[in-house]
Amino acid sequence: MNDNDFDIIRSVQNGNVKDYKALVIRYQGTIYNLLYQMLQQHEEAKELTQEVFIKAYENIGKFNFKSKFFSWIYRIAINTAISQMKLNKRFVSIDQLPQRMAKPFEEKMVAKERSAMLIMAIDELNEKYRDVIVRHYFEQLSYSEIAGVLEITEKKVKSRLFDARRLLKTRLEEIGYF
Repeated sequence: MNDNDFDIIRSVQNGNVKDYKALVIRYQGTIYNLLYQMLQQHEEAKELTQEVFIKAYENIGKFNFKSKFFSWIYRIAINTAISQMKLNKRFVSIDQLPQRMAKPFEEKMVAKERSAMLIMAIDELNEKYRDVIVRHYFEQLSYSEIAGVLEITEKKVKSRLFDARRLLKTRLEEIGYF
């Protein structure tokens, strides 16, 4: 999270609508990657990324500054993806039938549910651990790139990733992921 997110949010809340673009530019890649990981559909992830930022903008007045903007919009993205997954479960387009017949529907839903469980477990991590997990696995940044973004040493990145993986494994075991 950049230090000026709160300043940008206050500016948008005060009517400077154009300032919202900075938040979109800053987080759209991460939100798209998250949605793509959950849904495995490029176009759907693109559309839902826009929807997430629209929802966030429409509710920016309710932002309470108790959490980071990234955590807030990340939660919106997860909820949006889960809603879409439920909708997809109910409706299958004709175009998808051959694809669905090739891989049983149940297998796909189990994979999506497991993906959602993983994303929720990541979301429950402390921000310092979640940041390195998201940047390494979703954004596919190297240790040195993560260190540069977070302004910490590579050694600290490796340490946090190690701890994050351990915490994530424990949480996934607790919720029956394995």
